[in-house]
Amino acid sequence: MILPTPWFAPLLAMLVLAGPTSAAQGPGGSATPPCGPRSVWTLPRDIFSACLETNPDASICLLRIMEQRGVPHQVLACAKALEGEAFITDFRPMGRVSLATAEYPLRANTNWVPFLVGGNPPLVSTELADAPDIAGDPAYPALKQRYPDLTLWPGDAEFRTMERLPDNRQRFLFAYPLRDGCHACALAGHALIALDFDASGAYLGPRFIRLERSP
Repeated sequence: MILPTPWFAPLLAMLVLAGPTSAAQGPGGSATPPCGPRSVWTLPRDIFSACLETNPDASICLLRIMEQRGVPHQVLACAKALEGEAFITDFRPMGRVSLATAEYPLRANTNWVPFLVGGNPPLVSTELADAPDIAGDPAYPALKQRYPDLTLWPGDAEFRTMERLPDNRQRFLFAYPLRDGCHACALAGHALIALDFDASGAYLGPRFIRLERSP
């Protein structure tokens, strides 16, 4: 089962962040990715904390600090595409579609979220709204018996590798934690889930690969 958690409620309707704020339109209507290698930024923690003392809205503080410090356009555009709640801390070029890490500084859990950027849509979150069914895996019955409240945690994705598939497709493999009912509960293992893109960068959706048991 998928555990509903309020901190990613805006993503429950869809897996990806897309729309008018996600990308500017270039010549011919082509989308310019809002997040890229020039979007990486380091948050000045002391200034952020001071802002929160008088204005506890993270989105207002993040964007205000960026504007006041005159950050590059790419940093601000990416933060706006992330609804002002996060910013990019790391970018790894991997081809047509690349891997970026976003930090959500005010979350209680899952402060760092991997995003796949540069494809179509231009931002794909690894926080799954609709994860593939894992019950058919051979390891599932034993795990379920040992951990009655076995839950696939839709956040906390751990990047494993990127594979080149036939026809120049890209497969990004992530390990999602399996826990016994809560974020702090026992780790039962991981579900390996691939997020695939075709040669043009179009997102093909998640694909369940297999379960891994904890040692």
